[in-house]
Amino acid sequence: MAEYKKRKNVEKLFALCFSFGDETIHHWRTFAPGISGCCIAFSPTELIELLKTVKGVRFGSVEYRKLNDVREDTIEIDKIPFTKRWPYRCEEEFRIIWEGTTDKQCFEIEFDLAMIRRITISQQMPQPVYVTIRDYLQKACDDPEKRINRSTLYQNDIWIGKFQRAK
Repeated sequence: MAEYKKRKNVEKLFALCFSFGDETIHHWRTFAPGISGCCIAFSPTELIELLKTVKGVRFGSVEYRKLNDVREDTIEIDKIPFTKRWPYRCEEEFRIIWEGTTDKQCFEIEFDLAMIRRITISQQMPQPVYVTIRDYLQKACDDPEKRINRSTLYQNDIWIGKFQRAK
């Protein structure tokens, strides 16, 4: 991204990264480490329709390329923000970028909270803190039981139970 900014002579570049992939250890450790992480799942169709209306925003799926397949003359400058090395392919990333001139330290896009399909809270968060946050979020959502949960990636009682009952 730094090379893109330099080559395009962009003053400000804001990026937001999403994943089409399922919840993985890699996602929690890379994007939401520690006790305060969360995963917010959006409706991709609604998000893309909204992004089409926001001036100056570009978005798209990231293309993962092998080192040996890349030469300096094979990457278009405008595709740099949407290109990553092959080892990162498990991220299944979708990026939103905005570039331009502003005094602001962020770029805001207003959206309807109904676009949020699910909020998954880190399993590393202490139970009492999780309950407080869950209760707060449930007040802001319709159908909160299906939309706010805690990750079971590190310890899944259903999975463990299958081994406890194995013959």
